[in-house]
Amino acid sequence: MVIDELPECLIHKILSNLSFEEAANSSMLSKTWLQAWFTCPNLKFKVEYSKGNNNRKIVDKIMERYRDRKIPIEKFALSISASNYHRPLVIPWIDKWLGIALQNGVKDMVSEVSVPSYPFPVSTFLASKSLRELDLTGCDLSLSASQVAKCHSLRKLSLTNVRLDDNLLQTMLTCCPLIVDFIIVRCPLLTKIELRNLQNIKSVSISISYSHQIECVKIQAPTLEHLSYCGWGESTVLDIIECQNLRSLKLSHMKISEGFLQHLISTFQFLESLILVRFSGELGKFNICGSQSLKILRICSSGDIGEIDASNLVSFEYMGTEIPELKIAKESGQLKNSKTYIYCSNDLNAAWFCEFRKFLSNLTSWSQVSLYFKKCNEINMEDLQVHHSITTPQVDVLNVSTSEDKRSSEEWPSFVDALLWSCHPRRLNLCSTSEFFSSWKKTLTESIE
Repeated sequence: MVIDELPECLIHKILSNLSFEEAANSSMLSKTWLQAWFTCPNLKFKVEYSKGNNNRKIVDKIMERYRDRKIPIEKFALSISASNYHRPLVIPWIDKWLGIALQNGVKDMVSEVSVPSYPFPVSTFLASKSLRELDLTGCDLSLSASQVAKCHSLRKLSLTNVRLDDNLLQTMLTCCPLIVDFIIVRCPLLTKIELRNLQNIKSVSISISYSHQIECVKIQAPTLEHLSYCGWGESTVLDIIECQNLRSLKLSHMKISEGFLQHLISTFQFLESLILVRFSGELGKFNICGSQSLKILRICSSGDIGEIDASNLVSFEYMGTEIPELKIAKESGQLKNSKTYIYCSNDLNAAWFCEFRKFLSNLTSWSQVSLYFKKCNEINMEDLQVHHSITTPQVDVLNVSTSEDKRSSEEWPSFVDALLWSCHPRRLNLCSTSEFFSSWKKTLTESIE
């Protein structure tokens, strides 16, 4: 089959994954592709409103053609930027294009507006009976009407850097009770977020700005399966109740109270994936114990994890700048993926390698270990022999990366010995300078001879 014989529905799908410029260029392939481009139901435009930029006129011509010929619009994605000076000029264009999209039955609306205080007509869009997804970035809803029509068709609501207050958010959620996916990112006017009475909600992602303090986030959603929460604010109270069907949980940039994490794990009986990013607590180490369902565990720069007891883990990953003092109480027989990434900012010495080997000995074998360091001091191997009782961990792939290139050739042998004392890799990958490779090659050659 030649490209000109593809069915129109498939050409539409291809065009939907291209930028506007790429799609326009592809229309020159043949009359078939030109006709498909003229009637493509998915429109994606990026407009920079400035002097000498005429792309808004091109967009306007296309939108008028869709309006005049009543061509259905499935998805309309508009990214537009303008200065405060051009604001009065650009708003009528945006309103016109949004009106055409709405008139032509748009189902998925994506609006990324970098126009100061653009008042997106959210009430008008939610009154639509066909709207499935509403994804807003950078607009202002604070002056929108407090009364919003019920929108039973909406399945996804995403708000990023949007100006709206607590009351309007609750009104929108109440009027869209059947949403499945809810995303809210850095909305500066909010003081609290409450999710409840959402009958079909499956996925929630909440991210709070570092400079923005929210009093509380309360989630009450029995149907919820996936939750991602980025807190930043230390004073925010996160309350998760009646989420017994939760399958995956990601918590990042949080400081929590004693027992919080263990309570969540014991509550979510079907939790399969747990991701902790820059996660800390005030009251000692946290234990991850007693979960029979947990299969995926990822920890990134979270120092206060004490013991891990998850007998059905399939994947375990750790990433951080320090070697964690954690203990894996019982290694899972199903563990297939085990990786650790350590970016050491301090100088490596004998004590560091002892801690490194102790940490790796939590598992009998690792899939991949990646080590990045800036400087390594000379290692006294006699200091390492004291800890020789710990079984040497096995590693499938060991990645070593360093920016140091000024060590003398006499100092590298102790480093190589210490590294291979801490673990036994099946494959070793090195990433550094040419001086580093030369020293390694010489050291390894001499050790073999």
